[in-house]
Amino acid sequence: MPDATIDVAECMRRGAVGAVGAVPGTLAAHPADVVKIRQQLSGLSLAKTVVGMDGISSLYGGVRAGVLQKITTRGPMFLASELFTQGVEHGAGLERNRALFVGSALSGYCTGFLAAGFEWSKVQGGMAAASSTSTSPVASSTRRLLVRHGAGLRNGVFDATFFGSEYAARQQWGWTPALSYGAAAALAVTLDFPLDAAVKQSMAAAPSEVPTRGPLAATLALVRERRLGVFAGLGAKACEFAISYSVTGACSTHVTRWLS
Repeated sequence: MPDATIDVAECMRRGAVGAVGAVPGTLAAHPADVVKIRQQLSGLSLAKTVVGMDGISSLYGGVRAGVLQKITTRGPMFLASELFTQGVEHGAGLERNRALFVGSALSGYCTGFLAAGFEWSKVQGGMAAASSTSTSPVASSTRRLLVRHGAGLRNGVFDATFFGSEYAARQQWGWTPALSYGAAAALAVTLDFPLDAAVKQSMAAAPSEVPTRGPLAATLALVRERRLGVFAGLGAKACEFAISYSVTGACSTHVTRWLS
């Protein structure tokens, strides 16, 4: 009978890997994140979006909130994924690779829901950097709940894809952490991109706007409206996440060594 005890030390180690690696990774990838958000909201091509940027400083609009968001989410994201995965392994008797998909989907929803406020502030900050008007993240309770629910669903899709495919690439194909993290992140953002676009659109709207549909219905409506245009910004986001997670993966070996 397998040991049903949760390995708390391993959960904490995974959390440290995510939190520490998030800082340099976010600083390196933030300009691509800003470009991606502008593309998602406008539907413009990469070239037109870059031409419309208001100088280099605009590429770092909302960077402070972005770093806080990543620290707040990536540390708990890695820790919660390991915790939930071990729980699924022990509770359902699944093998590690399958447990990663199920456990990470559950943990992703929880962390995305809880950290949606930081992401909302980052999006508002990035939009305010391009205009003379400032916005406030204050909104109705219904609006906040729908935004959090959408962020949770999106994170669930991302985390299940990322942790499951990263484990397969590293364990079965022998990829380095930097390569497996970056490739898995690029795949994950591709799969969750339409839902992410709908979430970002909701976060960028005026705080007083009354929501009319949930995140899944909003995503379907956005796909019908834009068709392939819903993937505007995918290249920038895939680049952003590949850079950010590759740095996190490269840092993981050093963090593990420090904690040993």
